Amino acid sequence: MMKETTARLGERLSLALKTINVSPAALGAAVGVDKSVVSRWLSGKVRPSGHNLTRIAVEIARHRPGFSTLALEGSDEEFRRALDLAVQGVASGAAQGPPGDPSVLPIPYDLVNASRNEVARRGDEYFGHYDVHYWSFTQPGRIARLALMLRPAQGLIEARYGARGFEFRGWALLLQNRLYIQLAELRHDAMLYLVTNAGQQPRAALISGIILGPSDGNLMPTASGVILTRAGEIEGRIDADDRAFEARADGDPFAGGDATPATVRDLLESLRPGGAGAAQWLFRVNYLDGGKGL
Repeated sequence: MMKETTARLGERLSLALKTINVSPAALGAAVGVDKSVVSRWLSGKVRPSGHNLTRIAVEIARHRPGFSTLALEGSDEEFRRALDLAVQGVASGAAQGPPGDPSVLPIPYDLVNASRNEVARRGDEYFGHYDVHYWSFTQPGRIARLALMLRPAQGLIEARYGARGFEFRGWALLLQNRLYIQLAELRHDAMLYLVTNAGQQPRAALISGIILGPSDGNLMPTASGVILTRAGEIEGRIDADDRAFEARADGDPFAGGDATPATVRDLLESLRPGGAGAAQWLFRVNYLDGGKGL
């Protein structure tokens, strides 16, 4: 029975390391043991001591907040839920109940973990401060410029977006060279989405895509082509990066006047309905005459 338990623990450790994209050598360094010791754990030949098991759980929890030794030694369902993995016996893509927190809604098909793996491989290509340019929804012919920050958090990409007087917060999923950014705004329970064609760049400098969100006080849903241009780097310190974002976001979206770079203006022009690049986008741009939106 002990051998079976040790072998099962080895299988779970192997799955956990694969899921969080951590090598045996990296786990050994975090726990304070040689890689060969980790290899024996993973093979199921040796069971980690209670002290080392706690350290292992702490390292996994860095990538999966809330993970504990209870998950390692609990039922298969508890273990898989703690890793944000699909529960065996539940049809792939079927809706699953939240793992303990009723405010958490899982995304089907294990996309969150797929994104975590992509972020671990090349998320640093996209971390940074950006200017977000798009045709104004309420002032036709003018280009709005807002601030966006993308930074690593919980193995994913945290996003903050806004200008003077409002802010959206949320997350970005990196999937197959696309950034899917979902953001929420507190005051009006509003949502905003960006789908970008991020591509593969050594350091993303210009990203094109679509922005969909509320255009005015009535929360009229409106879409437009959008261009992101890199404006700076993050420091990796939460407080400092927050201050940098808030300083950039404390501005008038139209303060630049006609100072939008010609390259950005030309790209946005091509994404207007009827523009040279409009055929590749499935959206319709609405130009509103009034309101206090952007």
